[in-house]
Amino acid sequence: MDNFYWLHSIQLNDRNIVGEPAFYLSQLLRQGYPVLPGFVVTDKLFWEFLQTIDWLEPLFVDLSPSSPNFNINQPRKLQIIAQQLCQQLLDTHLPPSWSQQIQEIIDLLKTPALIFYPSLNTPHNILTSGLFEPGICWGDPQTALLGLKQAYCEFFRAKSLLYWQRYGIELQDLRPAVLVQPIQSVIASGFVEIRPNCWEINSIWGLEFSLLWGESHPDIYLIQPQTGIIQQQQLGSKNIIYNLKSSPEQLTKYPIPQKQFGTPISQFPISATLISEQQQIFSLTPEQLQQLIKIIQQIIQSNPAITRLDWRLFQQPQDQEPQFYIVGAKCSESSLSSNPIISDSSSNQQHFRGLALASGKSRGTAYILRETDPIPSQLPENTVLVVTAITWDYLPLLKQIVAIVAEQGGMTSHGAIVAREIGIPAVCGIVNATMRIKTGESIFVDGNYGKVYIIKQEYPVNEIFSQPSFQPQKLIEIPLNLNSTALMVNISQLSSVQRLDSLPIDGVGLLRSELMAIEVLECSENPAINPWISKEIGSKFYNFNDWISLEKQSIFVQKMARQFHRIATILYPRPVYYRALDLREAGQSVSGLTYFYPPQPPLGKGGSRDQKLSSQDGIDRDNFPASGSPSLERLALFDLELQVLLELYKSGDQNIHLILPFIRSVEEFLIYKHRIEASELINYPEFQVWIMAEVPSVLFLLPDYVKAGVQGISIGTNDLTQLLFGIDRNQMQVSPGLYERHPALKKAIQQLIEMAKNANIPCSICGDAPALYPELIEDLIRWGITSISVSLDAVESTYMAIAKAEKRIIPTSRRNL
Repeated sequence: MDNFYWLHSIQLNDRNIVGEPAFYLSQLLRQGYPVLPGFVVTDKLFWEFLQTIDWLEPLFVDLSPSSPNFNINQPRKLQIIAQQLCQQLLDTHLPPSWSQQIQEIIDLLKTPALIFYPSLNTPHNILTSGLFEPGICWGDPQTALLGLKQAYCEFFRAKSLLYWQRYGIELQDLRPAVLVQPIQSVIASGFVEIRPNCWEINSIWGLEFSLLWGESHPDIYLIQPQTGIIQQQQLGSKNIIYNLKSSPEQLTKYPIPQKQFGTPISQFPISATLISEQQQIFSLTPEQLQQLIKIIQQIIQSNPAITRLDWRLFQQPQDQEPQFYIVGAKCSESSLSSNPIISDSSSNQQHFRGLALASGKSRGTAYILRETDPIPSQLPENTVLVVTAITWDYLPLLKQIVAIVAEQGGMTSHGAIVAREIGIPAVCGIVNATMRIKTGESIFVDGNYGKVYIIKQEYPVNEIFSQPSFQPQKLIEIPLNLNSTALMVNISQLSSVQRLDSLPIDGVGLLRSELMAIEVLECSENPAINPWISKEIGSKFYNFNDWISLEKQSIFVQKMARQFHRIATILYPRPVYYRALDLREAGQSVSGLTYFYPPQPPLGKGGSRDQKLSSQDGIDRDNFPASGSPSLERLALFDLELQVLLELYKSGDQNIHLILPFIRSVEEFLIYKHRIEASELINYPEFQVWIMAEVPSVLFLLPDYVKAGVQGISIGTNDLTQLLFGIDRNQMQVSPGLYERHPALKKAIQQLIEMAKNANIPCSICGDAPALYPELIEDLIRWGITSISVSLDAVESTYMAIAKAEKRIIPTSRRNL
């Protein structure tokens, strides 16, 4: 049994063989605490298995940190290498003798499903906590072997390869182990962080995956260690429950994130259930909470070095009452890391948990900017901006900071989109962040897991933990998209233009014009000031109405045309779809000054592109009244946009087209169409007019829109989602991913795609859903989507996802057309 160790048989001298997680659990099990059984697959089997693989390319043998092929300055290439390694690993069969041995061991667990926890021992004592994702599979032998290989893939993910390179670790020095345990449905699960002055218990309904994947905010209980008294408890947001399916044949009612390479979602043994009333109840009863506290007290009394315990609450058939089981443990004596920035258990720091908006990790000095504060013209270097909400107003500042923290926001809010495109870590949902964090404090923002740490002392921060979400480096050389489904990109920043020529894209599927207009018109002459902001009332919001004044119309046309020419030239002959100025967020007015993101934007008003504004300045601002007619100001601004497009066509840039946002009726579309026909653009047959399919009325009126002249649609899932379900995209109380993968939204998208096919017009999708939840891509291709447009950071992964899906769905003869 050199390849396998049962938890109850692990000895002290086995620590370096079985790995830290299994070793600590074995010690607790030997002390009589309730620990789930399990076994460890050692590194001996791992290395023997790798030697049986017939590598198609000299990738694995050439992945030494000193190898010229192992270049962290080419992260996209690193991702593709990692995917190729994993695919070859999954395609290789384990030797029959090992398969039989594993089958015999699994049979002893008598479990319907298994969970695999990869871990690592290295001679370098590096931190690997959070680096590896656990894998889940059914308990039959064939599937279990696949689960083991998927666990092995974790050691060859791009992020893992980056770790080995940064630390100068040769692959042959790695000692990977995999802990295998049974998994079943539970009442609740969570973890407890052990600190000298406070224990923090985190708890959710069902299995821990909604917490691991950032879809739930847990119930939190703060416990006084010496007395076990509950000092404080806070109800979380837990509107999704993961538990084991009753059988492999059970359908997954609500899609779950694609977390395991090579496993179709339908084969996952867990399913998701949406809840409403239950989320208003604490996941632990007072009696269960006291039971858990008692177990923690006993464990800490005999094991004071423990800093974290992971637990699940089971209802076993043989037990009258639910029982707690420990499924994970960490100790401070572990040599994994002493860096308080990464170790939540350190008593030297305070940390907050929110929603991860943009990935990456950065450390800097906090700068608090409340709604009533004037916007500074310049920020110090290495600043982390802490705000109430990320408004478009802060655009000039976003390029001066290393990270941003907000009290309000949502995954598909405009602030989140901008942060991801600019490439800075962003976290929202930190309640009272502008009050709890002080200007000048040193803080660390983890945009991958939605955590913010206040660092009370100066600690050295390893460079690996201060990475932006996107590095502006040259991407891997891939030819233009060879897939049948066109891959497009969404951009809104001038700084993004220089990256376009190195991307494997078929064009720009969504050119958001609002932020670019602000940057071109208000920040270009002097980036330190905003010259077109009202000084009289001290407001910090941009005045869009000022752009249509006679003295500034020519400036608008010239500057916008100049920037769009750059984009059209870089992409030629690939198309660029320009979305007309989207003034939906213009929710209120102060002395006629249009501004964005009101403090509490009502959903209904948030959905209107031009709201009914006050008339304090004597101008009629009855924008979009009940009849749906745009205001004169909006039409004047639209006419300027048409002049910009006309300038481009006259100069030869005839690959740029127009998308009208948030059109609610055919009559409204005809108003804009009349303006287009009145311009000279009608003389250019190449010019196309599309609409955004984001208002649900399009589901019923698309044939009428086509008859009226619509030449294509682009599905905006961000707005379509909020209008279908009555939620606000700028608020984060709704669990991320809950509605973007809801069957109702998927049916709406499918209907739009099929209606567009029937009308013989192209249909694109440009919301965040395909990038955030790539498992949707296969459905989109099956339904017949024409193109998929994603953010810059998702281009490579979407490219691969499209290719993989088309290989399964589209016949080879059709792909080669």
